[in-house]
Amino acid sequence: MLKIGFGDADITPAESLPMSGMIDPPRAQGARWPLHARALLFEGEGGRVAVVSLDLLCLTYPTVLELRQALAAPAGVPPEHIMISCQHTHRAPYAAPIMDEPIDWDYVEFLRDRLVSAMAAAAASLQPARLRVGHTQAPGWTWNRRPVYRSERYGEQVGTQGPLDAPGFLRMEGPEDNELIVVAAEDDSGRVLGGAVNFACHSTVMGSLPYYSADFSGALVDELQARLGGRFLFLQGAAGNLWAHDKRSLAPSGTGGEEQNRAMGAALAHKAIEALSGAEPVAGDAVRCERRLLEVPERQPTPEQVALARWYLEHRPADLDENEFTRRLYGHDYTFYHNSPRVQEWFCREVIAMWEWQRHQAVRQPTATVEVQALSVGDSLAFAGYPAEYFTEFGLETKARSPFAHTLVSELANGWVGYVPTAQAFEHGGYETRLAYSSRLVPEAGDLLCRTGIGLLHLLAAAAAPPVGP
Repeated sequence: MLKIGFGDADITPAESLPMSGMIDPPRAQGARWPLHARALLFEGEGGRVAVVSLDLLCLTYPTVLELRQALAAPAGVPPEHIMISCQHTHRAPYAAPIMDEPIDWDYVEFLRDRLVSAMAAAAASLQPARLRVGHTQAPGWTWNRRPVYRSERYGEQVGTQGPLDAPGFLRMEGPEDNELIVVAAEDDSGRVLGGAVNFACHSTVMGSLPYYSADFSGALVDELQARLGGRFLFLQGAAGNLWAHDKRSLAPSGTGGEEQNRAMGAALAHKAIEALSGAEPVAGDAVRCERRLLEVPERQPTPEQVALARWYLEHRPADLDENEFTRRLYGHDYTFYHNSPRVQEWFCREVIAMWEWQRHQAVRQPTATVEVQALSVGDSLAFAGYPAEYFTEFGLETKARSPFAHTLVSELANGWVGYVPTAQAFEHGGYETRLAYSSRLVPEAGDLLCRTGIGLLHLLAAAAAPPVGP
């Protein structure tokens, strides 16, 4: 018999802390859609597995290991049977080092204590439940953010978040993933206990507003719980190259802020309820986990790049051609479409920091430890977790090649190794591929992680298959 439990804890700090993921981060002045830690615990044949959703930008892998260890006892599961995913809001404190800011360890300790209480509540609330899963398309809320421009020097180049009415615009580099998946748990009477929602879009709808915020997923979860009851968590899909702003219309659209955040949350909640009207039941009560640890090579800056970055920070003339400097240091036309000095300074610091960090490791080839994880519940439901800002092409491929009828892909699951773009994206350049702590793996990493995740899903499906005759 399948049992399911839910736990929820507010992880919004009382202090006015800097908010992550921006140059010159502002301090919070209150909260709009407060930050939450939500736990979903499954118990069935094979034991227990847990899925945790955090309204944070990201976590490092060592922090994930620490949190898993703290959660194992209250969850009643081995640490490796817990998937911890962040939804990538830029309106949360620093729980990972990014954009020149260190981890706020006091906040991490606060987070750990609150998360333990949420998991204990999930274990205490375990009860028999049935699962249903619905799928729908929700176009108009997520957009590819990598426009391709004609380049005299390189042929085709991406200027991330650039305008589509600029000279030389050719096309968008990749697709969107408009699929919304919703999982609902119900008791024997049909009452909704809660569930999970999966959608792919950068959580930057609140823009630069100085508030703690779970962003659009906070509005989505609030609306869904108000209309259905129970407790829901949000899992961010593969959204490394997706955001909520439509520039294909050649006119301002989706400029962000509280109004758009509320509208997006309400629209996606409506889509989730629509999907549940045709949802399919999940048969079986087996729960399983598979994971793989990979040592993935990192890219390394050259001594010439380090020297050029230092020159820029120390001697940059006021009349420097920033576009030509980008080509010299990066080998591409653009980072973002406008190569501003503030962004240039940040990436020069990143080149130097990567050089110092990697050379002090005293190894021939620096690598990053990457965990890919897959969980299955019943005969038809699976979760695939990748610890990266993962390009949507890989999320689409994972779902298309999964042997399960319902596969929820979660990026930023069990850590963060930065952006993991496609090989084509590395040819085009742009922000997401430029070498930094936030984008450091080799171009082959995306395909390697995807193959690994799909392989884990097939192992889970094989374990669930009935034995073939004598």
